[in-house]
Amino acid sequence: MKKSAIVAGILISLILGGCNNMDKQGKDDVASKQEVAVQDYNGQGFIFIDGDKTKDIVAENKEVISKYALDYFKEKYHTDVVVNNVVPARNAAVVILESKHEPKFNTSVIVSIDMNKKKVLDSVTSEEGSIEGSIQTGLYAMAYEDKFSNLDKFVKSASEKSGFIGLTDEAVKKTRDSGYVTNYYYLAMQGSGAPSISNLYISNKNINKESLRNLFEKEKNPETLVGIVISLYTKDKKADIDKVNSIINELKNAEGLPPGAYSVIVNGNTIDVTSGQAIGDSVGTSVGVDEIIKK
Repeated sequence: MKKSAIVAGILISLILGGCNNMDKQGKDDVASKQEVAVQDYNGQGFIFIDGDKTKDIVAENKEVISKYALDYFKEKYHTDVVVNNVVPARNAAVVILESKHEPKFNTSVIVSIDMNKKKVLDSVTSEEGSIEGSIQTGLYAMAYEDKFSNLDKFVKSASEKSGFIGLTDEAVKKTRDSGYVTNYYYLAMQGSGAPSISNLYISNKNINKESLRNLFEKEKNPETLVGIVISLYTKDKKADIDKVNSIINELKNAEGLPPGAYSVIVNGNTIDVTSGQAIGDSVGTSVGVDEIIKK
């Protein structure tokens, strides 16, 4: 299969949340086995669409798949990363990576599998711009280190006060590949992001935090360059809207936080183990509609 078709298949699996096709009769039984409380979710069962067809090949070849991914990243991005998970997918394995040092970020690459020959190929790719975006979020957190320390304290305090929780450490490591991410929030570059900054870092690892901050502040709209999504979960039931609104109001009045377009989302307690995503409705702000802008 051509690379473009492999990547398209993986992207479809990401959009569909990794759900497998099944007959209607067994759907309810299987669904109940896939659900788990967020505090008990450690990435178990995480898989992309049609991953059941490649899981044996992936299990037998984890070492070589990991080596291909690490070599690709080192050669192209000159950055040391570790493998957190190797996930079966359609005609491929998705390798979830984490940077060893600052800037801290999670990301992923796709290693192709020839299903006819049942063989892992030395063919590695990624969604266009995704790794660069992940690196940019890590650089952003590095540039505003002091302000992110304030954000960590704010989110932890606000969630504990409201009785909400975040993802487990293992769930973050094994299922999240979207850049700078913690148990309670993640970052996403808006639009095309700031590719000149990540390119500069890739070519010059010695750039300091003050210089990085100056570069980000010179961007056209620095306060809306980065989306900061606070994503929390209930402990055992549906979110109390009053408590959610209380966090939103506290966030509006909070000072000393990183510049960005903030969203607050509170999910229920249940996770779909195959996709790693919350099941059911969430409450809070709407991304792109009523975000909270911090300058």
